[in-house]
Amino acid sequence: MSYRAGLEGEARLRVTVEFGETTGELGISWAPASASAAHMNLEYARIFLVALGSGADRSYVELVDGHPRASVRLPETLSAGEYAIEVDGYGSASWGDGRLDARGRSAPFTIGPMITGT
Repeated sequence: MSYRAGLEGEARLRVTVEFGETTGELGISWAPASASAAHMNLEYARIFLVALGSGADRSYVELVDGHPRASVRLPETLSAGEYAIEVDGYGSASWGDGRLDARGRSAPFTIGPMITGT
């Protein structure tokens, strides 16, 4: 994967995604990608869904406080296509400092047409 985090000095996160095709939910987890960053304590993380391809739109999905995992439901209006999850991790829970400490992107995954039940 040739993803570059975008800001110098931040650590990289290893992001994994499990997709529940029947539930439309993503199980997302993240951890420091290197042993040298394993000591890092992230207070919160912002999760984004990235539509891959032309433009690579990044949409905010969830804010997670104090846990290295989340479960999110995909919107029923989501178009079929190839996506990735990006996680921005912050070591401080203060909204004022705004310092990004770690970032990572999952491997690409494909979402087919959403089937809604009645």
